[in-house]
Amino acid sequence: MLLLYIMRQIDTLAPPRIAFAGLCLILSSFSMQAQDKPVNTPEVMPVLNSCALIEDRTERETCSNQGIMEHIINKLHYPQDAQKAGVEGTVVVKFVINKKGQVSETKVLEGPQELTKSAQSVIRGLPGFTPGTQNGKPVNVELVLPIRFALSDD
Repeated sequence: MLLLYIMRQIDTLAPPRIAFAGLCLILSSFSMQAQDKPVNTPEVMPVLNSCALIEDRTERETCSNQGIMEHIINKLHYPQDAQKAGVEGTVVVKFVINKKGQVSETKVLEGPQELTKSAQSVIRGLPGFTPGTQNGKPVNVELVLPIRFALSDD
């Protein structure tokens, strides 16, 4: 409101008023982009939907971590070509749990090339989340997860 009042008071200075309005528009677009930028440590971390009703925060996050690990153990596919070639290693995947509770923006940070597609696929297949929050509002949360591929000695 104050901005409108000030702009109306500067009737004779139309070009500065337009420049001022443009500057405000640019600054507001930066703040909107900043809100969509993923955070690493929100006030409340995202949790699997299956764990969301647990009231104790520590138990809820433990449930979610266990659920993620179970998903990876049950759904991870070790590529046959990599097995035959004896390729082992850790693939580090960065991803975002967005404001809607969905996995997005998966990116492999490091790891054997033969294993990266499988690691990304298992992360993309994670079930739904209750999004993380900051100041009571849903936010995009960036997570990094190492996935270890190891061949058995059999």
